[in-house]
Amino acid sequence: HVRNVHTFEFHFRSAFYSNCVVLQAVVSTQSTGDMEFSVPYRTTGKEVFDKVANTIGLRETWYFGLRTPKADMWIVDEKRIVDQVYISDNKPVNFYLLAKFYPLDVNDLIQDLAKHLFFLQVQEQILSQVIYAPAEKCVLLASYALQAKFGDYDPVKHKPGKLGPENLIPEAVMSQYNLNKEGWDEHVIAWYAQHPGSVPSNVDRDREWAEMQYLTIAQDLNMFGVNYFLIQNKEGTDLWLGVDAEGLQIFEKDNQHKAKICFPWSEVKNISFQDKKFTIKPANEKTEEFKFFTRKIRTNRMILQLCVGNHELYMRRHRGDTLVVQALKQQAKEEKKRKQQERDKLEKERKAKEEAVRQREELELQLRKFEGQARKANDRLQRSEEAAEILEEKVALAEEEANLLAKRATEAQQEILWIKQENVKNTEEKNLMKKQMRDLEDAAAQAATKAEAGALEAYRLKRELENARVREKSAKQKLLEITQQCVLNDQIDIANYLNNQETLDDSDLESDKPVENDLVEKIDNARLEEVKQCEQVKTQLLDLKSKMEALKVEATDAEVPIEYVDEDKYQTLRRITAGETRSRIAFFHSL
Repeated sequence: HVRNVHTFEFHFRSAFYSNCVVLQAVVSTQSTGDMEFSVPYRTTGKEVFDKVANTIGLRETWYFGLRTPKADMWIVDEKRIVDQVYISDNKPVNFYLLAKFYPLDVNDLIQDLAKHLFFLQVQEQILSQVIYAPAEKCVLLASYALQAKFGDYDPVKHKPGKLGPENLIPEAVMSQYNLNKEGWDEHVIAWYAQHPGSVPSNVDRDREWAEMQYLTIAQDLNMFGVNYFLIQNKEGTDLWLGVDAEGLQIFEKDNQHKAKICFPWSEVKNISFQDKKFTIKPANEKTEEFKFFTRKIRTNRMILQLCVGNHELYMRRHRGDTLVVQALKQQAKEEKKRKQQERDKLEKERKAKEEAVRQREELELQLRKFEGQARKANDRLQRSEEAAEILEEKVALAEEEANLLAKRATEAQQEILWIKQENVKNTEEKNLMKKQMRDLEDAAAQAATKAEAGALEAYRLKRELENARVREKSAKQKLLEITQQCVLNDQIDIANYLNNQETLDDSDLESDKPVENDLVEKIDNARLEEVKQCEQVKTQLLDLKSKMEALKVEATDAEVPIEYVDEDKYQTLRRITAGETRSRIAFFHSL
């Protein structure tokens, strides 16, 4: 069962038009709604599949097929629909469009739609434990699922407990550790924040990139792309037969993770079955054929379908690309080139926008600086005007005081002359007059001194007034220069920004010419970067695994956790394909 986001549901109802039986099909998807079309009653499985593929635009059809959920079988292309499923009036029959065969390497997928469908199916299989993954890889896969769903990491939006109601980690894995949902979210977000595009120094990555990273990690899991069937060898031992892109793998009944032996497709020449007996003839004619048994004939039919399809894909890989595949690859290459050009253009526009924002902030900063200088100059000018007014008042007071002292000095001199004329009678009067005259002379001297000091003070105040007026004139001139300079800088910055925009548009047109060389260089740099990131991811996965082991809950007898084999998938493949085919067949019969 796969989620509705990539499930196509057919509701078949029989109807009669002009004495001809017609099947009315309704294709339902969560994104596009219902798509209805009519097909003849004698329509084959291939015709229905081709109609669905053409409707959604799927070109890599050799990986996919239609499947019935109740009967748990794949629709045969050559047979009619009515011969494969039971159809009754007003009772719809559901078909699911699923990946029937898996590529040897997910990077062999060409079309974006095919990659997206594989991503959704594999994600559902991991969450439902059809494909088992250890806790640390579940956390890493969940982080890429978030990248594909939400885009770049945002610390404001993406917080523990706010990532949606659905589980990011399989429930069977969550039950093995002493962590709640928020604790798992914290581990997932820690990886999510490290992905390229989640930090300001890296360019944004699109959804296809995150989904391909998810598939690249998932394909290294032992159960990826393996279809399991319960069989028995000639000794009657129950075993699991695994059919995948590598070949035929044999598992013990209590362990679907670690294969005991494998027969690659290069060693298989012919496959056939009779009733419940399945016969495989090796490519080496000197090697005897080996047989196994199933409980249902339908199981043998499904095994044969999957074996034939996977063997055809194996032969396709060794024959080279067909014209259709070459056309798809060329189209994908052009599409990738176009998307890269769009990303480069968006990146240039983003940088230009950031530069424009930066320039605008600098202009605003300069404007605020000029406004501050203007306010300070205005304050200084106002203070200078107030000081000049005060100095003018002091000068006026000093002049009045000097005039008053001069008048008093004149009066004192006249009084001295009058006293001299009057003081001639006697010595006492003369002495008295002398004394009075000395007093008057002292007073006159003091008055003269004060008058002279008042004159000097008046002169000093006049000079300060003149200097204040000069400073006032200088402040007004500086304020005028600052205002003119601010306006001139604004005009120059606006002109430079417009020139930069025109230069950016011209460079976009000229950059299309050497884009292929740039793409090659970017691809090489991306490969080196991916190698470094892989080493870093391995180290981080080991650290996360050690942390998760400390949180692991001891299993009870009623709930035994899945035993995961900590062995590289490709090391296992080399081990189980080692030796001669004859010895592996003998080992299979001895199980």
